[in-house]
Amino acid sequence: MNGAQVPKQVLGIWKSSWETYVKTLKTAEEQGDRMLDLMLQQSGTLQEEAKKQIKEWVNNSKQVNKSYLDAVEQNVSKFEEILEPAMEPAEAKRTPPAAKPK
Repeated sequence: MNGAQVPKQVLGIWKSSWETYVKTLKTAEEQGDRMLDLMLQQSGTLQEEAKKQIKEWVNNSKQVNKSYLDAVEQNVSKFEEILEPAMEPAEAKRTPPAAKPK
């Protein structure tokens, strides 16, 4: 393994873990939304203003979460761009030389 490949491979492993985390987070968020909606519908003790405040809080949390995920995705893309030039010279060295004419 080439030393220049290590950061690229580490990034690939991290991206795989990140994608799993994002899928899990989205699934938990969807289930939480369903549970909260059901609870708010069935609750007779909460006033409409309280329900409105809870839904607003949930929407704000989703926006913050989306901003965080977008920022990480953007930074990972930048990191990949930084690593690409480092990979190109190493790949060029591995290109077999042209065959010499006989």
